[in-house]
Amino acid sequence: MRRPGLTTRFLAVSGGVIAGIFLLAAVLVRQWNEASARAADLQRLIWIFALLISGMVIAASLIQAAMVLPRLRRILKGMEEVRGGGYPRLLAAGNDELAETVRGFNETVDTLRSRDEKLRAWAGHRESELMKLSQELDQERERLDTVLSAIGDGVIVLDSENKVLMANRRVSEIFGIPVEQLQGCDLAVLIEQVRHRLLRPDLVEKKVLELRRAPSLVDEVTLELDDPGHQAIRLYSVPVHGADGHVIGRIATSLDLGREREIERMKTEFLSTISHELRTPLTSIKGSLGLVLGGAAGTFSADARELLDIARTNTDRLVRIINQILDMMLLERGQALIRPVPMPLGACAERAVRAVAAPAQEAGVEVKVQIPASLPNVLGDSRRVEQVLVNLLSNAIKYSNRGREVVLSARAEGDTAHVAVKDSGCGMSPEFLERLFTKFEHAEGSLTRESQGMGLGLAICRHVVQAHGGRIWAESKEAAGSTFHFTLPLSISPIAEPVPPRAPAVADASGTPRLVLVIDNDEDVTRILSYIFETQGHQVISAHSGNEALELARRHRPDLITLDLNLPDLDGFEVLRMMRAAEESRHIPVICISVRPDVRLALALGADFCMEKPLDIDRLRELSGKALATVR
Repeated sequence: MRRPGLTTRFLAVSGGVIAGIFLLAAVLVRQWNEASARAADLQRLIWIFALLISGMVIAASLIQAAMVLPRLRRILKGMEEVRGGGYPRLLAAGNDELAETVRGFNETVDTLRSRDEKLRAWAGHRESELMKLSQELDQERERLDTVLSAIGDGVIVLDSENKVLMANRRVSEIFGIPVEQLQGCDLAVLIEQVRHRLLRPDLVEKKVLELRRAPSLVDEVTLELDDPGHQAIRLYSVPVHGADGHVIGRIATSLDLGREREIERMKTEFLSTISHELRTPLTSIKGSLGLVLGGAAGTFSADARELLDIARTNTDRLVRIINQILDMMLLERGQALIRPVPMPLGACAERAVRAVAAPAQEAGVEVKVQIPASLPNVLGDSRRVEQVLVNLLSNAIKYSNRGREVVLSARAEGDTAHVAVKDSGCGMSPEFLERLFTKFEHAEGSLTRESQGMGLGLAICRHVVQAHGGRIWAESKEAAGSTFHFTLPLSISPIAEPVPPRAPAVADASGTPRLVLVIDNDEDVTRILSYIFETQGHQVISAHSGNEALELARRHRPDLITLDLNLPDLDGFEVLRMMRAAEESRHIPVICISVRPDVRLALALGADFCMEKPLDIDRLRELSGKALATVR
């Protein structure tokens, strides 16, 4: 049987109160209707009636409160416990509305307890994962810090506002700020730290401003420092894009140009030293092979001659490679001797064609020259321009098929002469054309060719043409040949009248033995030179140092002197100066011989001729004949 609810109870109490009121009202009415009732008694009766009604209302309220309030307090206390993190269970007595509320409260608490338990389990699992992830992030950060610290160059990571997120110790050294204080530092503040050391702070600040205005810009900022040695630091900066494509930061790396320049200097010096050191033994090898092939060691079989020809050919090839390396270094340093003067391009082209005539004939390629006689003179160094033409023609011949032709043409375009060398070879890919004129580049698949060189020829051509104020480029299509173009400035001055050549001097044919002083710091070269002169019937004395050479020249007064410019005690130029200052040797012909002679200085100090190692025996015989022909 269902127990009465709160509403029923409230109605019962209220009904009792109403019944009492009606009862009291009936008594009051009866008293009011009695004729004998006095006003004072009625008044008293009314007050009593009011008091009874008030008492009944109060009693009814207390009864109703006693039925509800204790149970409500228990519910409120349970709610307080829930807010405090507890899970109370209340006694649900009866079947009234409050009992139903308590039971609903208990169910809600049970649901909360179940959810909290699940949340705690999930949170515990997530907490362990977060701790593991945090440990992994710490390890990754430590590894990244270790890697960044190990990098010799500076690495700096910036956010979208150019503030430092990460930097290594090299950045700290560059800007003079401790690594700990770099975090959050603005790039402009870093630049300001070294502003007083910059040679051009305005240019640096302009670059930084451009990067701030254009976050997606890939650029570099060079910090030229006004320090001893003029240290330079290049900051190369690239943007970092987020998943949505927006720039979220920037990574900059610093490169110490001073260290890079020092490495480049050391590399250049190393190559220069190696190249110069190779020239001396090559002089002995080439000289010996030339003498043997000339019959100095008697006759020998055809097979032996073929092997000796191979050795001499490859010696010449090695000499060309060494010359190219030295040429490249001098051109890069700006130390190459280039003296542009008004000159006819046609004559220079003819000499270049004669120089490649033998390989062209061997390859079965015809070289045609199409240079109009009306072409104005160009402003150039004939030796260097000829070097460019020989390089381009040699390449064209090398990559042309047998029976085809190579065309050398030139035309005037404004104030420049446009020269072109066109072949009919296999052509080149567009990708290779972009790096064609860089050092040590070879055409695809060409490294197996016997005629393959160091890949310096075109780089040398570029430097020579640029030194003349021109430009060089190439056009090519695969399987359709290539055309190399370069320009030279036209001359506005006429060619100087050539100096009439002196009567050609001939080798000394008097049959009178002459005394030759050979001065060289290498004993093998000395023996080769001595043998060359002795086979001509001359007497030879030798010296390996400057002081010894000066003493022999004073004492013996030779008819001819060959002078190595690299001597162990005195500089060869100093020896030459002292010889020309002494009465005994002032008029003795001198042929200067060295790995890389300074022709201008040697001739200015009084040398008659200059030769470069490795020696050309025929050329040496020709020059020595001319020198001895002047001796009386």
